[in-house]
Amino acid sequence: MEPVGITDLVFTERRNLYTVSRNPGKRVYGERLVNIKGTEYREWIPSRSKLSAYIMCGGKAFPFRKDSTVLYLGAASGTTASHVSDIVSEGKVYCVEFSPRSFRDLVKTSEGRDNMMPILGDATRPDEYSFALDRADIVYEDVAQKRQADILVDNMERYCARFGMVSVKARSEDVTADPKEVFRMTEARLKERGCRIMESIPLDPYEKDHMMIVVEKLRTAYVVAFKDGKYLMVHNRKRNGWEMPGGKIEGDETPEEAARRECIEESGYDVDIVAVKDIGYCKVCAGIVKERVSDGEMESDLFDSLPENLAFDTDEYNTVVPWARMIIEK
Repeated sequence: MEPVGITDLVFTERRNLYTVSRNPGKRVYGERLVNIKGTEYREWIPSRSKLSAYIMCGGKAFPFRKDSTVLYLGAASGTTASHVSDIVSEGKVYCVEFSPRSFRDLVKTSEGRDNMMPILGDATRPDEYSFALDRADIVYEDVAQKRQADILVDNMERYCARFGMVSVKARSEDVTADPKEVFRMTEARLKERGCRIMESIPLDPYEKDHMMIVVEKLRTAYVVAFKDGKYLMVHNRKRNGWEMPGGKIEGDETPEEAARRECIEESGYDVDIVAVKDIGYCKVCAGIVKERVSDGEMESDLFDSLPENLAFDTDEYNTVVPWARMIIEK
């Protein structure tokens, strides 16, 4: 057995893939078991698993690590999830399945695998399974319904996941559309939701009209900066609304450095950053407005309450603004 080139957690022999079994002696779907020097390997059949097909089709972006926490959406009876359980042997796999019939099989598959947690739930409602986990490193999605991109990102944002993988089923999105157009629109939506496309791989010949898309959620930061009891906001013309100054974290920047740079670029004001709050998909900084050092790219103003025409939803600001005010006024 030799590790495949993209990871040392999946193995290959004669063009077949294998994972090291976490539950030796137990087959999940009739797969072949191979014992080599006391280690049992399970064959990972690409015609039965889209994640295996992705590797066999040349996929290179493989975010799984031995200690990863994985949120698996659409786990069905647990075929692929059981191999993920093998791969993240020191991590956890939270397996969400909507169908009660499939869920019964999933529970059976999970027996003997103490890192595999079956959850009867709806992937379109991420809060439903927040009782089981609060964070994930990776969200893996394999659901046969519309809005596959939004389902992925909604869960990534809810559980603070950096990486996501979605097996896009073109016919589930639009049975009449050209699959290539469905894939293009899905990629565009993922980018619109703040993801970087790491890789897109068609799964032919193992799965017709399917594509695996691997994404990374872009790291961003913004600052809630106060002056004389009011907080600084900028007007984004593209989004036609007011928002806190901020943007993408570049390279090796810290969230504090990125928030300060973005604030100067957008508003023209320099700020002192005094605290950082992680809200999962973004870092929020509390700051104090200093002097104006440039004209700024956007119109800016100070507010004592949120303006009506916001670029983003009010719920988040209703949480972070009081937090930042409390930090500043200590």
